[in-house]
Amino acid sequence: MRFTLSASLAISLLLCCTAQANNHKILGVIAMPRNETNDLALKLPVCRIVKRIQLTADHGDLQLSGASVYFKAARSASQSLNIPSEIKEGQTTDWININSDNDNKRCVSKITFSGHTVNSSDMATLKIIGDD
Repeated sequence: MRFTLSASLAISLLLCCTAQANNHKILGVIAMPRNETNDLALKLPVCRIVKRIQLTADHGDLQLSGASVYFKAARSASQSLNIPSEIKEGQTTDWININSDNDNKRCVSKITFSGHTVNSSDMATLKIIGDD
């Protein structure tokens, strides 16, 4: 009885935490070059509704000068994002809202970034986390 109760409790905790984690998905990782580049794109293989994103500097410091989200739409609609200009290694930004026109039916097909690695001879990596 004790083992069954413990196993049931453990499974319940796993299911609970898994359900919560499903809202936040790693959309992808971009290697940031050492020179300023304005065409770094994260293409989503499956168009998905994303309401907000977080950015994390996984490896190295990076400097960002812009970001845009592109939606799957007849007119290829896009939205410029208000992002921090610098993210230090290990830092994660606050949530950055997208789909701000309350049209939650638009799905994101790609996210582009302009920026580069700073203070490192290695390329920094930018992790993009989405929340639907």
